[in-house]
Amino acid sequence: MKLKSLLTSRRFWVSAIGLAAVVANTTLGINLNEEQILGVVTIVVAWVIGDTIRETKLENKSDA
Repeated sequence: MKLKSLLTSRRFWVSAIGLAAVVANTTLGINLNEEQILGVVTIVVAWVIGDTIRETKLENKSDA
């Protein structure tokens, strides 16, 4: 059941795509500079944090 939950998680897929972008940069020679890599990582982290906060607020409203 946890695997199904993981595979349907938006946060998981956003994180996986962000990681793939960073890894592909070095392995496939995409040649993104450090600033561009940092931009990708920043966007992914901000989105994951924001989605977590949003989901937490929705859960708190449904409990009230």
